[in-house]
Amino acid sequence: MAKILQMAVMLGSSKLGHGAFGFDERSDSSPVPQMKRELPTRKMCLEAFKRTHYDILIIGGGAVGSGCALDAATRGLKTALVEANDFGSGTSSKSSKHGGTVHGGLRDLERAVSRLDVAAFRRVRCSLRERRHISNLAPHLSQPVPILLPVHHWWEAPLYYLKLRMYHLMAPKGTKSFQYLSADDALQVFPMLRREELFGAFVFYEGQHDDARMCLSVALTAARYGADICNHMKVVRLIKNKDGNVAGAEAVDQLTGKKYSIRAKVVVNATGHMSDSVRRMEDSEAKPLCTRSWSSILVLPRFYCPEEVGVFDPHTPSGRSIFFLPWQGHTLVGSSDESENQLGQDTQPSETDIQSLLDGVKLFFSPNFDVRRCDVLAVWGGFKPSKADFLDPTPLKSHVIQLGPRNMLSIVGTSWSSFRALAEKTVNTAIRLGDLSPLRTDSVTAASCKLDGASGWSPKMFIRLVQDFGMEPDVAEHLSNTYGSNAFKVAVSANSSGMAWPIVGKRLHSEFPYIEAEVKQGVRDFACTLEDMVARRLRVAFLNVQVAEEILPQVANIMAKELRWTREQTKMQIRETRAFLNTQMGQLTKENASRMNIPIKMSVGQVRKFATQFRQLDENRTGYVSVAECCKAMKTMGVKEVPVDLMHNVLRDIDVHAQGKVNLYEFLLLMSAIVQGDTEYLRYARLYLDHKKQMHSSDYPTLMNMEQTGSGL
Repeated sequence: MAKILQMAVMLGSSKLGHGAFGFDERSDSSPVPQMKRELPTRKMCLEAFKRTHYDILIIGGGAVGSGCALDAATRGLKTALVEANDFGSGTSSKSSKHGGTVHGGLRDLERAVSRLDVAAFRRVRCSLRERRHISNLAPHLSQPVPILLPVHHWWEAPLYYLKLRMYHLMAPKGTKSFQYLSADDALQVFPMLRREELFGAFVFYEGQHDDARMCLSVALTAARYGADICNHMKVVRLIKNKDGNVAGAEAVDQLTGKKYSIRAKVVVNATGHMSDSVRRMEDSEAKPLCTRSWSSILVLPRFYCPEEVGVFDPHTPSGRSIFFLPWQGHTLVGSSDESENQLGQDTQPSETDIQSLLDGVKLFFSPNFDVRRCDVLAVWGGFKPSKADFLDPTPLKSHVIQLGPRNMLSIVGTSWSSFRALAEKTVNTAIRLGDLSPLRTDSVTAASCKLDGASGWSPKMFIRLVQDFGMEPDVAEHLSNTYGSNAFKVAVSANSSGMAWPIVGKRLHSEFPYIEAEVKQGVRDFACTLEDMVARRLRVAFLNVQVAEEILPQVANIMAKELRWTREQTKMQIRETRAFLNTQMGQLTKENASRMNIPIKMSVGQVRKFATQFRQLDENRTGYVSVAECCKAMKTMGVKEVPVDLMHNVLRDIDVHAQGKVNLYEFLLLMSAIVQGDTEYLRYARLYLDHKKQMHSSDYPTLMNMEQTGSGL
């Protein structure tokens, strides 16, 4: 029966065509608007704030805020945008829903089918349409990614098939279809899956993009269309006219402390999960409009996921949802299950978040595949803002545009899949509210508009960069897919490598395709701090925290020349960015790591001996030595042969900070366990610490005396 069902599903998925539920793309005969100017500098925008009375002022430079600025500017409205931190520095660069995918709403479709929810059907259709619009808006930043959907039981196959067929029929014409794979074929695509819990799998397609770069590109394109934009501008007060209505905002330049009064006919609050704090500036008694949930994403090495295929399982045997996505040469792992988050909580990922996701990975993967804490290269968390339940217990929409008592517009609840459509609705509302007179009454961002760098781009454009400039292919491809046709501007400013090949393009780090010229370009693209650069212009902080910390001095020195930082300012930037990496990017979790150390089971004399050995091996004073050097050191100390399995188990248990390297503390643990042949002690110590963490979650007690653990240290 199961084999017959598999054959039927495979035949149906390959034979059925596009049905009557598909729809044609909206035709738009509006002429393509032309960009008004070259990208202005931040200083030029600050000067414009002093002399311009704007039609619309947008507070918040995330996806929706930047989208509103682009929509308004392309219609010819006088537009201003201010952001307290950096463009996309909040949720918009930490997409917690499926790691940066522009999804069409498969989970919404499941709700629509199971509950016969018409509103959910509408949201799915809107998301699928918007996915196409975003692809047209920025083809160099958005690309389809195949997703494997595991089937665990035979009866799930027809249900998934019907949902995916409906999903495809609701999508615009030309969308790639789905197909069914047998369990054996699915294991060839994703070998780490558990064979005993797999009946088969479907492969369908979603969109994927670099969310931070997309948000930045939307904001910069708005600036080229005439909007005055500025990051690191915090709104501290709303300006009200004689009638008591909001007529602008007072913002403080976070870099200089200077205040600017920005006046506008309409003010839009697009600050995401912080929207209620701005609403209280309008009305101190305003009821909460926004709730938010929290989820974390792990970055793991490439080998955790096939290079070109992701996996999404909404119903794992453990009951959780989980996804794996290939992204920028790495693997993103997360869950669609979100946890409630109090508004006062900080934005640091916790060790509990990390361990919870790793536990999910272990249950999802084959037991033959070892999942290790030390493979986690970076961690980040993101808030998903949504409207409060009291507004509409059975919502027809996942967002709300609210007009406040003093005529300020507030937007709550959206995703990357709907940011453009919500921006269009918001600007339409602003035009009616403020009786504005745009040059174009209708939005052009759906069909006629492209982001800066999209025109003239093609997937094979990077070949010209290789041929014309003598760049390495991976560097050229990275520049092409990040800057679009503007990649040639970056290539022109690139320094000589000093080698026969490549001719230009000096890398910041051997493991990544980022080059020094991108730092200069990042400054032109409004990067004001070192964090702006390594986190959102170069995504290295989101990919490998260890590498990000290594390149901080090099990147800071280039930025110092461009921005004329003093030596003290440069040092301060490095300190602050290192703190950002340590807390928000998973270098150290928010638990006090110094009070969670495992006691070293050696005498003081042994510790001194091995510490001296470590310093001798660490010739370049990096603070790390390779595992290969550790093996050589053990052989010089009389260990004839290092057991491979024992070494692997120890490295797994001591949480190596970087692949193939250990620091002094880890070196001492490694030597203690290898020389004494004792790995069970490490397991015992871990269990002890976990127990103490549960007993005293807020303040960990001092560990047991070393004598009690057999240690002489």
